[in-house]
Formats: sequence, C-alpha cells, structure tokens
Amino acid sequence: MTDVSGAAPVPRRGVGPQAVLLAGSTGVAQLITALLFVLAARSTSPEDFGTIAAAVALGTSFVGLIDFGTNGYWVRELARQAMSRQEYGRRLASKLLIAATVAVVLGVSVHLILPSSNYWMAAPVGFALFVNQSAQVPLRGMARTELVSFSVLLDRLLALGVLAIAIAVGVAAHEILWLCLTIGSLAAACVGWLMTPSQFRPIMSFRLKTNPWQKSGFYGLNSAALAAQTLDLPLLALAGGAGAAGLYGAVNRWTQPLGLLISAFSSASAPFVARSVSWEEAWSHVRKALWLPALTILGCIAVAAAAPWVVALLLGDAYDGSSALLRILALAMIPVVINSPLSSFLQSMGHDKGVSLIVLISVGAQLASVLVLGWLYGAVGAAVGFAVLQVVILISMSILALRASRARRT
Repeated sequence: MTDVSGAAPVPRRGVGPQAVLLAGSTGVAQLITALLFVLAARSTSPEDFGTIAAAVALGTSFVGLIDFGTNGYWVRELARQAMSRQEYGRRLASKLLIAATVAVVLGVSVHLILPSSNYWMAAPVGFALFVNQSAQVPLRGMARTELVSFSVLLDRLLALGVLAIAIAVGVAAHEILWLCLTIGSLAAACVGWLMTPSQFRPIMSFRLKTNPWQKSGFYGLNSAALAAQTLDLPLLALAGGAGAAGLYGAVNRWTQPLGLLISAFSSASAPFVARSVSWEEAWSHVRKALWLPALTILGCIAVAAAAPWVVALLLGDAYDGSSALLRILALAMIPVVINSPLSSFLQSMGHDKGVSLIVLISVGAQLASVLVLGWLYGAVGAAVGFAVLQVVILISMSILALRASRARRT
C-alpha cells in the first residue's frame, strides 16, 4: 500500500511573499558566497585560488548534471500528489547513491592523477550541495518556499561561521573553504529534513533497478539548454575576437540581478500551479503576485535608460561601447520576465515536453546567431541575437499556452 501523504497542506503564504523571501535569501546567500571567496583569495596567490574557484564551479556543475531535471519533476509530482512517498523515497535513495559513487570515484581519481591540484575539492562540495537541494524538494512540493529560503540562507551562514572559526584558530581560509561549503550544505540539508513534516518525508528504500531519472528527461533537457547559454561569450570570442568578447563580457551578466526576483517568482509559483486543477485556479494564485514581474520590468527599463552613466561610472571610458550592449540586454530581459514564469507554469501543468523543445531549438538558434552576427557585427550582433531569440521564445511559449488552455476547456 502506498502513502501519498493525504491532503496537500495549505501554504501559509501566497506566491508574492514566498517569492520575495526566496529572492532575498538567495541574494544574501550570493553576497555571503562572494565574501567567502574574497577571504579565501586574500589568503593565497591568484594562481592557487584560481584552481580552488574552478573546483567549486565544477562541483556546482556536477549538481546539475547528476540531477538532470529530477528535482523539478519531483516537485511537480509531489505538489500534484501524483507520486507516493515510497516511490519518491526509492528514486531519491537511488539518485543519492549514484551521486555519492560518482563523487567518490571522481574525487579519488583526480587526487591520484593530479595529487598537487585542488580539483578533488569539486567532489565533496558538489555532493553536499546536491544533498541540500534534494532535501528542499518536499518543502517546495508543499509550497513552503519560505522554509526553502531559510535553508538556502542557512547553508552559506554556516559556511561563513565555520570559516570564521578556522581563521580564528590560524587555519588559512583557502585551505578550508571546501570544507566550509561542504559542512554548510550538509547541515542545511539536515535542517531541511527536520523542517519537513514527518508525513511528507520520503520513505527511503533502495531497489537496484530503480531509475531516478524516469520521466524527468524533458526537465533535464530544458535545464541543460539553459546552461548552454553561458557558451555565448566563448563563441563570441571565437567569431568576433577578444575585443568584442571584452565589451560583451563586461556587462552581459549585469542583468542577472534583474532575473533573481523573477526566478524566485517562478519557483514559488510552480507548486501552486501544479496543484491547481484548472488554468483559472492557477491564475487565481499567480495574479496576486503579478506586481513582482511588473516591478522587474520597470527595473529593466531603468537599467536601459541609465546604461551610459552606469557603464561610464563603473568601467570608465574604455568601455564606452558596452553601454549600447547593456541597453539592448536590459530591454531583452523584458520578454525573459514573461518567458521564465510562463515556461515554469507550462511545465507544472504537464507540458514539459513542449517547453523543452522550444528552449532547445531557441538556445541552439541563439548560439548560432552569436557566431554569425558576432562575426558580422561584433558584440552588438550577439546582443541583438539574444534579444530577438527572447522574443521568439515568448511567441512560441504563448502559442503553446493558448493551445494548452483550449485543450483543457474542450
């Protein structure tokens, strides 16, 4: 007999407050992470710290590769009460065992092959982050994003606390950074487990033939395609030269803070939408928090208007050409503000196949446009290509949403 946990709990907060809490905690966590890296960098040479920073980045990539969309898929299924605690527990146990095995093999192999390097650190850092993100899944499925926010913040606060103690007793920050990050993530995972009511925790068991990635492939393809967008800068350097890549790279990540709030909005909305039986019910939850994307759009317009002054102030006259790029990229974020939650809503309503196909084709076209337009027009061509593709994604997602809505009514 399976246990689907009974009735879904009533969320204590709506989409808007949960999104604000998640965005705030994520922003603070990013600032703490930056502080951790600054402290570690100050204790060693740029060369040595470079390998440590690269190892942490590899560990983060490890999480996305092994997860491959399972967390997002499980959140949806738990929110819809379409997956039992037993089934969830079997899949989670299998995924954790596979992740632990891969981490140990990679960590030991790298240490044996490159004994003088720091790349082995990627294994414990990545696995610990993987465990913490997995522990957040039931809370996300319960639409308790405020508790997820606490876990995200606690992760980095604990890491900072461990690092402070290490420095106080005379341990070099760069030598202990990996352990601080690992302890922070694992401790936050334990707290996340304790915050999850017992009737919603997975019933852990292991079966050899369990496939943790079953039916999550389209979520994984969507995540992989979005991750591939970071290849735009190296492709521009290849097609347009180092100068174009320098102008573009100086500002192409400045719009990320604008996306922080909308990403939190999408994440907080997902379980509300997934548990809704109709588009009308889903809309009743989402419309109360529409001021969040509206505020983000105003922020995009403000950044576009202030681009020349911001670039001149922060980068100087040598990067004058970057102001036009920042303006284009900021305006291109406006369709992104709509695309991000719309794709999340469609996935939550069971249209993950259509979303993944749209994103895969669009990202492929964007990277191709970077090569062509970057070669013809330099950095401006790459920025325009990004903007046009976001409009194409918006049109495609809108058509998919209209068809899905009509299908539900018939």
